[in-house]
Amino acid sequence: MKLKGIAIATHAPIIVPEIGRGEENNAAATVRGMKDMALEVARAKPKTIVCITPHGPVFRDGVCVLYETRLAGDFGAFGHPEVAMEKECDMGLLEELHNRFDENDCQSIFLNRQSAADYDIVPQLDHGCLVPLYYIDKDYPDYKIVHITIGFLSLYELYRMGRILREAIEVGDRDTVIVASADLSHCLKDSGPYHYNKMGPVFDGRIIQDLKDKNYYDILTMPTDVYEPAGQCGLRPIVMALGATDMIKTRSQVFSYEGPFGVGYSATWIDFDLSGGNPTNEGLLDRYEREMDAEHARRLATGDPYVGLAMATIETWVKEGRKIAAREYLEECPPSQDKDGMTHQAAGVFVTIEKAGELRGCIGTIYPVTKNIAEEITRNAIEAATYDPRFMPVEKPELNQLSVSVSVMGEPEDVEDWNTLDPHRYGVIAEKGLRRGLLLPNLTGIDTIEEQIEAVKRKAGIPEYEADDEPGEELHLQRFEVVYHGE
Repeated sequence: MKLKGIAIATHAPIIVPEIGRGEENNAAATVRGMKDMALEVARAKPKTIVCITPHGPVFRDGVCVLYETRLAGDFGAFGHPEVAMEKECDMGLLEELHNRFDENDCQSIFLNRQSAADYDIVPQLDHGCLVPLYYIDKDYPDYKIVHITIGFLSLYELYRMGRILREAIEVGDRDTVIVASADLSHCLKDSGPYHYNKMGPVFDGRIIQDLKDKNYYDILTMPTDVYEPAGQCGLRPIVMALGATDMIKTRSQVFSYEGPFGVGYSATWIDFDLSGGNPTNEGLLDRYEREMDAEHARRLATGDPYVGLAMATIETWVKEGRKIAAREYLEECPPSQDKDGMTHQAAGVFVTIEKAGELRGCIGTIYPVTKNIAEEITRNAIEAATYDPRFMPVEKPELNQLSVSVSVMGEPEDVEDWNTLDPHRYGVIAEKGLRRGLLLPNLTGIDTIEEQIEAVKRKAGIPEYEADDEPGEELHLQRFEVVYHGE
């Protein structure tokens, strides 16, 4: 095999002695673990190191690969520009990776200096790469690099891209190591960068135990309600790196884990168990796809006509490019009072699409713009799948990964007293001048009235909360209830 191993390493600048100035001694276990990890890389003698980082140019809809002959970087952002590094890039692997990502419809962007300027980006080594490479260089400095920044894609997509990365590596003749730059939860202590969250230790515990047990499927299928509240930046790099192990037996060593400053630091080495007659392992990607197909079939068989109509609309539009006939669809549904109301009542409707537990599109209307709820659903389902400006249009390979919910709007009513709001029961509309924003009720991470108001103002582009804002004067608030249809 040309892929010799995978290192999972923290990127905390404080463990670089020139920056820590003694504070790194409070993370002594991490420093020892990073040195052990670096020794494993040195034993593998890679000609190329692929660094997967969460701190380079991050795009919502794809991974970013820096396509340059050389890359340099330093710790100037941390007060030490003299601690610097420059590496030659592996152009052969970059070219092979570009071709394979393109052939496999992987969402990616390859940036050189000229194209990066369009995004106000300077291609360089970020601290997510610099910290692990700082330790590796102490033992083994002679290698080329490939720099990849994760995007806000689903874990499934990143895992798939990791497997394609391995295929690109295997085509070449250069021994390669992948470094996943990954800090874990930032919510381990109130004194850390974020406030303490109970899911922080849960997330870290699961990641470390799963790495020890080589239970990579649990990492691939980590629920969003575990990893999002944990305030981490390492899951996506880890998942993409683990994709390179798909169908191959591995050995893993977790050298260290600790959270001395409220952030989880770890150092792990994974290589391949080629002993015995069958070095292959279960294909986790194939297993995941089978489970997605089964789950998608279950969703299509839903008895809720609201959700069924929305899903059928999206499927028909994406596959055939035509709008479904809502009445014809509903005629084939079992009789129900809900179904009758869809064609005889009008209301605003929001259609929300999620993919692997993460938002994939959401478009809606506060007041009805069509003659009934059924037409409102079909209109907004197409809008959410195709025209949400935050996302690329939904494509056919994604359909079995999607879950859809429908929120039917109640009549908005003015809010005179903010204490009458309830973020779990009511959605809220904020309006100030020409700016207006809407937030649906019962959103993850919004548990208080203050959080809800701040979030809806931020969405509307209204300046942050001021104590002298008065409802009904400068800031106009309305609340509304919804009838929710979904899982």
